[in-house]
This record gives sequence, C-alpha cells and structure tokens, in this order.
Amino acid sequence: MRRGQLLIAGPMEQTEIQRLTEGFGRLLGEGVVFDVRHEESLLGGFVAYVGGRVYDMSLRTQLKGMRKHLQEG
Repeated sequence: MRRGQLLIAGPMEQTEIQRLTEGFGRLLGEGVVFDVRHEESLLGGFVAYVGGRVYDMSLRTQLKGMRKHLQEG
C-alpha cells in the first residue's frame, strides 16, 4: 500500500475521491491511501503526489497545454 498526497481545488465528493484513489491503484498496480488537502492556489482539478511522481491534472496545467497546442497548430 502506497501513501500519497492529493491536492484538490475545491470541495470534492467522497465518491469522487474514492474513484481517483481506485484509479491510481489500478495505474500503479497496488493500493493507494491519499492524504487529501484543499489547495487554494488551484483553479480546478487536482495534483497527486505518489511514489516520488507528480500527476498534475490541474486546470492551470491543462490550459497551458491547450495554449501550446493552439500556438503550434
């Protein structure tokens, strides 16, 4: 069982947190237990820290990716 930290942008239903936890468990091939914290600097989405890796699904990062894609295309 791995421990990780899950930073969320705002209120999140317990069922959503459970789905994320299960998804990370499938991704990593073992169970994950998150310490969930509200992070006011996040505009939306989440950032997960597990096993020395960062999984950034924050709105800011997604918007940066879209901007880069539009500038290239």
